[in-house]
Amino acid sequence: MTMKQRDDDVVAPFSYLDSLLDDLRVEGRGDVAANDGLLARLHAEVMDHVGDARPVDDKDTDAMPYLQAFVKELLRKHPPTYFSLTHAAVQPGSKLAGYDIPTDANLDIFLPTISEDPKLWDRPTEFDPDRFLAGGETADITGSAGIRMIPFGAGRRICPGLAMGTTHIALMVARMVQAFEWSAHPSQPKLDFKDRVEFTVVMDRPLRAAVKPRNLSF
Repeated sequence: MTMKQRDDDVVAPFSYLDSLLDDLRVEGRGDVAANDGLLARLHAEVMDHVGDARPVDDKDTDAMPYLQAFVKELLRKHPPTYFSLTHAAVQPGSKLAGYDIPTDANLDIFLPTISEDPKLWDRPTEFDPDRFLAGGETADITGSAGIRMIPFGAGRRICPGLAMGTTHIALMVARMVQAFEWSAHPSQPKLDFKDRVEFTVVMDRPLRAAVKPRNLSF
């Protein structure tokens, strides 16, 4: 697909969109493509709140509870990086798992260990946005109300991109679902979610998905 002009708008090629989505850590592409039921619920919510007469904007996403739950689950299962920014031990006499932690020691927090801890989460290995809907599990992604998932770190060294990142992930997922039908590609019926570290954590094997444009009014 090449760049093309439509009225005053430029429609970006898939290669550009793929790069942008990787930068925003939207591995939800894989989770969406692997789960038709999840996809249908996301699309239904977008249609209920926005329809197909205009693109979703960032203000719309705040009113979509399932989309917000999806983004939280995405960040729980696929944090942007393995480790938080380095913190320092400031309290004398600290211990961790029986080890003495000297004052001013550098501390790097391995994020997946927290977000998939069975002591903290029900069915931690499953991708299930429903866990964050009303009456389900709760999580403060800033870590201020307890450490259960901190995809952007915590404390004074929390990532300054938290607000922008979560907003853009929600917007991009909503627009992807609004504009396209997603399904598993015949050559990759079972997705491999093994990852690797580049600038952020990315899928080790590039996603192959069947994508069909929807009939939209804009």
